[in-house]
Amino acid sequence: MAQLKIRDLYGLLRQAPRRQDLKQDGIRLVYDGTALHLSTADHPDTVIARADTCGFTTGPWDVTAYRASITSVVVWLRINPEYGDHLIDVSPFWPTRPAAIAFTAGGHTETFPVIACPTAPADRRP
Repeated sequence: MAQLKIRDLYGLLRQAPRRQDLKQDGIRLVYDGTALHLSTADHPDTVIARADTCGFTTGPWDVTAYRASITSVVVWLRINPEYGDHLIDVSPFWPTRPAAIAFTAGGHTETFPVIACPTAPADRRP
């Protein structure tokens, strides 16, 4: 899980390429324990943007989410501006296939499917 300010996550996701600019329909989010890094699925080693985490931290994780999911997250954050600088939790989970990524703030949680999650337990990878 990564915990960061909603405005910082919004700024990170806002820098994701437009859908027509992607060779693959995927955005890669990598959490290293201190920051959340954004890249595209077709260029995973090229970091486009990063947001420092604060508050609660856990071990590192890596997911590639559908571009549509990231767009939905940005829209959801716009709909809930009353959270301001409050912290948001971003974490992958694997209750069933496919894996999903969850965005949680102010008691609200939104989950979205992911394309791949290399850090998922071996028997639960999508």
